[in-house]
Amino acid sequence: MSYTYIRREQTLEELGACVISQAAAFADDCARHGPIPRGLMRRNFSHMLERLERGDVLDERDDACIAMVGKDLVSAANARCAGYGNKVLEMDTEEDVLIDSELERLRLRILTWSQFQFLRNRLRARVKAQSLIGKYD
Repeated sequence: MSYTYIRREQTLEELGACVISQAAAFADDCARHGPIPRGLMRRNFSHMLERLERGDVLDERDDACIAMVGKDLVSAANARCAGYGNKVLEMDTEEDVLIDSELERLRLRILTWSQFQFLRNRLRARVKAQSLIGKYD
């Protein structure tokens, strides 16, 4: 007996809706808990949050600020437990037993940021691919 698995690709609309909802959750989390980037990124932070909350998820002006937030989250986790922030990005940490509730909160926030970053980049690639294909039709 053989089985056939058919993978259904998310439509562009489904992916877009997913990224928009992830962006809103990410923006809300950042507004409540930070981290607020330092330096030049600090003044862009509130504008980034506003854009993400209203569904403007592909604005390139937000790329560096989103990356900085992720870097700061990883650094905060690393400060609480040496190397743990990097571990969260590199492997499955779902079954880790953490006594430190702040470290668990950081773990979840890193995962949320990472998922948002991945889906946002995937949406951007699909939109560009669709635009490229449209040029040759």
